[in-house]
Amino acid sequence: MSESNNLPQAISHKKLTYLMQNAQKDLNSSDDIKSLDSLEKRELNELIDKWEVLTKEVIKTISKRNEILLKDKSSNSLIALGAMEVHLNMAIQALNAFKKDSKD
Repeated sequence: MSESNNLPQAISHKKLTYLMQNAQKDLNSSDDIKSLDSLEKRELNELIDKWEVLTKEVIKTISKRNEILLKDKSSNSLIALGAMEVHLNMAIQALNAFKKDSKD
């Protein structure tokens, strides 16, 4: 309780800024943040890798234009499937650009 009696009632912005700039860094929390960031990046990369594999399989299957799979589909449905194929290809290109930028 006596410690709280020694605390100032107010502090200037200038003094607070000085104290914050010269305060000792908390090394443990910095390491924890780096560890968490690393874990999140690894999880994202794993998800992206799984997505890439599955997306390439879908594109490959669509590209085959298998008559059995497309039988009884309306023209609108076939157009939609073609549009999806185009968008998936663009997404793969975007992913490749992201990966290229991540390596630099």
